[in-house]
Amino acid sequence: MRHNARDAFLFSLPFLLVYIGFLVYPIFYGLQLSFFDWNILSGKTFVGVSNYIDALGDEKFRSAFAHTCEFALITTPTIIIVGFLMALVVVSTSKLRRLSEAIFFIPFILSTTVVGTLWAWIFQKNYGILNKLLGVFGLHEIGWLTDPKFAMASIAIATIWWTAGFNMILFSAGMKQIPEEIYESARLDGANRLQVLGLITIPLLRDTALLVLILQIIASFKVFGQSYVMTGGGPYGRTRVLVQYVYETGFSYFKMGYASAMSIFLFVIILLVSVVQFIAFREEKK
Repeated sequence: MRHNARDAFLFSLPFLLVYIGFLVYPIFYGLQLSFFDWNILSGKTFVGVSNYIDALGDEKFRSAFAHTCEFALITTPTIIIVGFLMALVVVSTSKLRRLSEAIFFIPFILSTTVVGTLWAWIFQKNYGILNKLLGVFGLHEIGWLTDPKFAMASIAIATIWWTAGFNMILFSAGMKQIPEEIYESARLDGANRLQVLGLITIPLLRDTALLVLILQIIASFKVFGQSYVMTGGGPYGRTRVLVQYVYETGFSYFKMGYASAMSIFLFVIILLVSVVQFIAFREEKK
């Protein structure tokens, strides 16, 4: 047993070192830095919780956080539902299920820059494909990325197209773990497809759904690349999200301590939301 434990530790050691060096240490260093005023070029000055107080009173911080919450509320349920529907197609008996799985997942392997640039061209006001299609039907052009009413929704559409395939993989893996005997018994009892879906598939995917929900909430709150590439945070700051504001504060204005404090805010919010979701799911499961 001792040899097995030692071997397991040695095999895990490279991963643990990378994990501690690139995840655990930066979190604690960022927490420490959030209590200092530091612009990189000068020495650090301890300011206590002043950075946190300043963040709460910062209108741009509150605005960026509100935009992040708006994005999360739009994308989280939509991407989960779309991923679930994709999974139903993939695990069906259709002859096109293999092709469908590849088509659904391919966007997810693309980089943020590629996706953002692609959809920026699709949504381009004068030459974009979408507005050209609207013109065919006699409709007026829409400033998808320049009109404050449509900018956030446009980024959400691009994100849904890009990331729904990942949730499809998780849901389809969960569906494939459900024993076929359960479905056969339900069919023998006269259950139709909707009854099988509502009474068997969805209830037995609760654990998978919880995982997908938590991962999607985290991903939605961490949004940055899409808005940065597609709109740069505009128009008029309408799509500036919290991570972008943290990035600008730290690497454009070199307020590293203040940027670290806002990052800790985001970390705590994501952690609390994830814990609440987990506890609520566990209590409901009892």
